[in-house]
Amino acid sequence: MPATVRLLLVLALSFPTLAPAESWQELTRQQQDVLAPFARSWNSLPEDEQHKLLGIAESYPRLSHEKQLRLRENIEQWSKLTQQQRERAREKFRAFSQVPQEKREEVRKMVREQQAAQAASAVPPTTPAR
Repeated sequence: MPATVRLLLVLALSFPTLAPAESWQELTRQQQDVLAPFARSWNSLPEDEQHKLLGIAESYPRLSHEKQLRLRENIEQWSKLTQQQRERAREKFRAFSQVPQEKREEVRKMVREQQAAQAASAVPPTTPAR
């Protein structure tokens, strides 16, 4: 599971539930801005998912600029998952949470190294000057 999706899950599970809006139109402008990737699907999302997403939107203004950017990327990725994929991601997160802290850190380090290697291999080769 990508680190960004894990971060979103951590955030989603960390916030208290809020009363869900009845419709997308009832959300504040700030909530709509943060949750924009869900604009079309909001009214059909399960209530518990709306709760979690509203909690994330409420915390958004308190985040650093870097974390706000990362959160927006995470929300975009999460919005593209099907409900089944989201549930599978939640299950993996719950299972990962049961792993001892030391092992989780080892896995995180390995994932970061793999991501760095992928990013390095994705850099196009430089063309020599003529």
